Amino acid sequence: MELPVELTENLIERGSILHSDIFADIDHGKFFVIIGVDKDFIAGFFFINSNINKAIWNKEDQLAMQYHLKKEDYDFLRYNSFLNATNIITRSRKELSESIREGRTSMIGHLKQEHLDDVLDMVRNSKLFNKIEKSRFFYD
Repeated sequence: MELPVELTENLIERGSILHSDIFADIDHGKFFVIIGVDKDFIAGFFFINSNINKAIWNKEDQLAMQYHLKKEDYDFLRYNSFLNATNIITRSRKELSESIREGRTSMIGHLKQEHLDDVLDMVRNSKLFNKIEKSRFFYD
């Protein structure tokens, strides 16, 4: 049975961890976390990486936005990893829901509440995001 788009849209929420191949500039599937949600869009798409990119080691503001995720906390991780919270990517709820229905995106789980709270504190206090982005996506 195929789920209607409206139902899959309701499954998408702050803290959802998904895996997808819908990113045109990435040649493989990626795990990501949704941090921001509004009526029409979801945002964050903070990617989970096994290592911190060497290009940001000397960029203090970006380095501070690498949130450590332990393998023992998340069954899907093969290694201790990092949530890269440096860049907001937005997609329409409908687009993401359609990719779930098509099988290109899978729901994996949710960030633990304490980790979600930590990440929200990080993004709310970061210089990388402006006041409009913060109020639109990182607050209820």
